[in-house]
Amino acid sequence: MLDEAGLRTPDGDATEDLLEGRLRLVLLGDLVHAKSREQYAALAGVQSYDEFDPSHLRRAEQAQETFLRRVAAFLAPLPDGVATILLGNHDFNAISRTQGPLRSDDVSHLEWKPGYGRDLPEDLAVWIASWPRELVVDGVHFAHVGPKPEHNVYDTAFYLENRRRWIYEDEDVLEGTPYRLGAYGHTPVRGGLNLASQGRALLLDGNGHQDEYVWCELDTGAEGIRVRLRGLVFDETLPS
Repeated sequence: MLDEAGLRTPDGDATEDLLEGRLRLVLLGDLVHAKSREQYAALAGVQSYDEFDPSHLRRAEQAQETFLRRVAAFLAPLPDGVATILLGNHDFNAISRTQGPLRSDDVSHLEWKPGYGRDLPEDLAVWIASWPRELVVDGVHFAHVGPKPEHNVYDTAFYLENRRRWIYEDEDVLEGTPYRLGAYGHTPVRGGLNLASQGRALLLDGNGHQDEYVWCELDTGAEGIRVRLRGLVFDETLPS
C-alpha cells in the first residue's frame, strides 16, 4: 500500500513527500494477528496452521516481530507528527500481560501470551504502548474503533458491550463533536468503503477477506473533504 500510495522508494525508504511533511500517514491499528487460519499459514510458512503447535506459534511470532521492526525502521527518519499508528485492540492485547487471548473466527491469537507464546521483545512492547488511541487532523477524527473515548478503551467491558455497535445506530454519532469526519478501522467491511454515523464516518477495515485490501486518500480543505478509495476493494467470483 505504501508503494501504491507513492510513499516508498524502490529502495524501501520514505519518499520526499513524507520526509518533508507534505503528506501525513495514519495507520488505523491492529498491526498484529492475522485474521484467518489461511493467513496464519502463509505467515508461518506452513501448510496448515495450528496455533497450539509451539513451532507454528513461534514462526507466527517471529514473522510479526520482523514486520513490526520493518515498519518502525521505515517510520524512524520521518519528522514528528508525519506518521501515526493508532493503538488497536489486537495491538493492546499483544502487550497486555493480563488479558487473555483474542479470537478471530476459528483461530485463537496465542502469540506472546503466558503459557503459550514467548514474551514480546521489550523494545517492541514499549513502542506499541506509545501508540495513541486517537488523532485529529484538520477536523478529521482518526481512531481504531469509533468517535467516543470509550470506543477505544480495550478493557473487559469493551468485548462484553461490543462497542462497535455504534455503527448500526441510525444517528449522527459525530454530532456535538468538533469533527468534520471520522475514519475508523476495527470493523471488517466488504467491497471497500462503508459509511456510518449518517455518512460522516468512514469504515475502512477492508483487510482480511481473501486478497482484498483498502486504503484511503483524504484531501482536506475549507470547502470540503475529498475521499479517494484505493486498493483491491472487491475481489469476488460471482456464480454464473
